[in-house]
Amino acid sequence: MKFFTPPLLSLLFAALFLSGCSSGQNKETLLTAAGFRTVVPTTPKQIAQLKTLPQLKVIPVTKNGKTAFLFADASRNTLLIGNQKQYTAYQQYALQYKMQQDKEATAALNADASQWGCWGGMDGPFWGPGFY
Repeated sequence: MKFFTPPLLSLLFAALFLSGCSSGQNKETLLTAAGFRTVVPTTPKQIAQLKTLPQLKVIPVTKNGKTAFLFADASRNTLLIGNQKQYTAYQQYALQYKMQQDKEATAALNADASQWGCWGGMDGPFWGPGFY
């Protein structure tokens, strides 16, 4: 599994941010980028089993001493399956994505705060003792 380079990750995060996806689709995109494989259930038994799994959550499942990570999305009829290495990569991508969102939110707040300059800002005439 080859990890994405920083420029490619930036492009991935920008695409996620601009797409306005729900958090389930964001998780699915990050899981796929981390190397999880997509399985589409085809039999009625597989579809029924997919619906019994916790939805839009990554859950660990251990079988024969091996742990796999599953992400079920019954509304899109997909199951994503990954191993420990892929799950660790997903956690790193999710952390980087969260940090990018926080940076963008901070930049937006700072831009909004700069609009208060006409009121004198925090040091202007409307701030201080007696102004409540």
